[in-house]
Amino acid sequence: MPTITFSRLNPDKQEKIIHCAAEIFARNGYTGASMDSVAEAAGIAKGALYRYFTSKKDLFIRVVDFLREDINNYAMQFLDNHKDINVFDTFRDWVVSIYTLHERFSMHRDVVCNILYQEALDFKGEVLAKFGKLTTQYTRLLLQRGIARGEVREEVDLDAAAFIIDSVIDRFHDGVTMPFLDKGYALYQQPQEVIERKADQLIAAFRRAFGKAGYQQEQLALQEQQPANSMHRSAS
Repeated sequence: MPTITFSRLNPDKQEKIIHCAAEIFARNGYTGASMDSVAEAAGIAKGALYRYFTSKKDLFIRVVDFLREDINNYAMQFLDNHKDINVFDTFRDWVVSIYTLHERFSMHRDVVCNILYQEALDFKGEVLAKFGKLTTQYTRLLLQRGIARGEVREEVDLDAAAFIIDSVIDRFHDGVTMPFLDKGYALYQQPQEVIERKADQLIAAFRRAFGKAGYQQEQLALQEQQPANSMHRSAS
């Protein structure tokens, strides 16, 4: 953890040090990163860095917390921006934003992947646990919102539903960006219109699985009315 000396630094300087460290951990992994390289990138003396963090592990844990806070702030803002939007449409917007998310959180992903796939560290579990529950937490909040508004069935097991939806969306996003995880659904590097069409299929499955029966019937009725209304307008 950071020392009191670090906490007394100007917030902009704190963020610069942590951001430089995050870039180096993302690029080189934990083992390949050094306090020397972080100090050089941040434009400070190595001795000063050790006054802020007593070890590379302490610095890395602070980087992980910083990245987690960044993801959390982004996700909570996303939920707030969608507070008046149907929960299933909100899930759809999250699914189809994959290319934006991929670019926005590329450094975060690289830090986690280096730990997940490359590093044999005694604190790997501690690090991964900080990220593991994040997206499931947001999914659960959305489902609770949907239940309160009559969009999701009250009897849905929130933990199970959040796990299923979160896992499927994660796999969908992985398939778009990583060819070895795109198994059978032809997602990898597809154009946005294809991603949106396949996302619609995915969300339709979520609606059937978790949507409230009355709500489902209402939506189906509206969909049936749309072609009829279109024909009526054309005839007139």
